[in-house]
Amino acid sequence: MEGVLEVNPDHIETLYAGGFELPYVQFGEAEPALKLVYGGEDYWYVRTLPLRGYGAVMPRHIRALEAEGNKPILARFWDRIYIYATGVTPIGTGKK
Repeated sequence: MEGVLEVNPDHIETLYAGGFELPYVQFGEAEPALKLVYGGEDYWYVRTLPLRGYGAVMPRHIRALEAEGNKPILARFWDRIYIYATGVTPIGTGKK
């Protein structure tokens, strides 16, 4: 996983999971990126979840991100959901 992908606002959908309404974009068979740029903000990769069963664990991860003041966005690459968020330390750069 590497690189940056720009998110076209026209491709944003809403994913409903565990009482959350989350911005969601489908990239299909594209290579996942470390960073998404959407609305002038940087969203860094946090974690990935399988498509099957993500609804059972995603709310816990989203709540934790929002409790820290981070804004999440979801992206689908292949058969997985990737969680990205603002204000997180990018992978490989050490802890905040």
